[in-house]
Amino acid sequence: MESLDVYLNERKAGRLYDDNGSLSFVYDCAYLDSRSAEPVSHALALRREPYSHVEVEPILSNLLPDDIIRTRLGHILQIPRENTFAFLKAIGGDCAGAVSFFPPGLAPGCAGEGKYRELTDAEAGVVLDNLEKRPLDVGEEGFRISGAGAQDKLVACVKDGKVVLPLDGTPSTHIIKTEIRDYPGSVENEWFSMSLASACGLSVAHSEIVLIGGKRRFVSTRYDRIASEGRVVRLHQEDFCQMLGVDPSRKYESLGGPGIVESFRLLRDVHVSAADQLEFIDRIIFNFLAGNGDAHGKNFSVLYRDGVASLSPMYDVMSTAAYPDVGKRMAMKIDDEYSFKWISEGKFMRMAAKLGIPGKMMLREMSKMSNRVQRAARRTADRCNRSWPSKTYETILAGIFGRVDQIEH
Repeated sequence: MESLDVYLNERKAGRLYDDNGSLSFVYDCAYLDSRSAEPVSHALALRREPYSHVEVEPILSNLLPDDIIRTRLGHILQIPRENTFAFLKAIGGDCAGAVSFFPPGLAPGCAGEGKYRELTDAEAGVVLDNLEKRPLDVGEEGFRISGAGAQDKLVACVKDGKVVLPLDGTPSTHIIKTEIRDYPGSVENEWFSMSLASACGLSVAHSEIVLIGGKRRFVSTRYDRIASEGRVVRLHQEDFCQMLGVDPSRKYESLGGPGIVESFRLLRDVHVSAADQLEFIDRIIFNFLAGNGDAHGKNFSVLYRDGVASLSPMYDVMSTAAYPDVGKRMAMKIDDEYSFKWISEGKFMRMAAKLGIPGKMMLREMSKMSNRVQRAARRTADRCNRSWPSKTYETILAGIFGRVDQIEH
């Protein structure tokens, strides 16, 4: 039987066992006896009894890349796609949030004492251009980082405009994406969409476009990392699929993943503030107006600080509606409707009733967000165009104004 030590921040929280493909997790007794013990997941409450394979596997799978990238990683690492334990052993040293996995005898690094390898601009460009062949830059010695999600990305550090690889479990601080094949302007699209969300008063992870290896790259600062006394400290976070024990292959509501009603109930269950609950509603409205059809259960998360939960900043925001072949539907339905073109004010009002919030409140938030989007969209597009010109902005704007009219008439 193999095992991995499971850490939450720098503290050993428990141990993960693999018995011929059957996983189990048990909290460390000393950890449970401490007054400051926190669950490693909302779905794994503190207890002395072990958690079974059925209980723990979906939570762990949500820390790994989605199926297509995971399969490609498996070919490189010679690991079967379904072997979650082997993946965590190989790349679980720096996951989303503050959970990390290490063989017995090893422990997480921290940036004050961490190990890095700085890449030249040309080296960084090659790594980013080859992510489809080498996801996450797997193969770099000491690089043990897991980047959850479906898009190829490099989870690393950016210091003074240079890409730096954190090694041996040293915390990463940035996520770098290159243009998605077959989706022209995806870098500018995501940057504009994130910028617009911020301009509309929503909490958003900081992002920018950086020229690396002669190409535009989307660079987002990790909100689950903070600098403290010269060190990079991990913040505990979970996406909604992880919190609910939903396998990442079912992240879309149409496949059994969480919808808006279930997500809103989850936020209330973990006692996020009333302001965060309202922000969640505003994000749903914004995602519709911006044409973001990929706001599924893995693109909403909760942050924990000293045991207190809060809605994490927005991330992975893109106007998928700018690509008509794939962007016609939302990931979570409004009332009973997925299709952008059939969503109306009435659908939002019926959704409000299902959420248990007053219709007047929904109307107020819709009016507020619609007005903010209309005021900020053109201004944001002009600003983006001055820095990084692209025809993508106009395509997105046309869709935005069409959807504004759709729910106002």
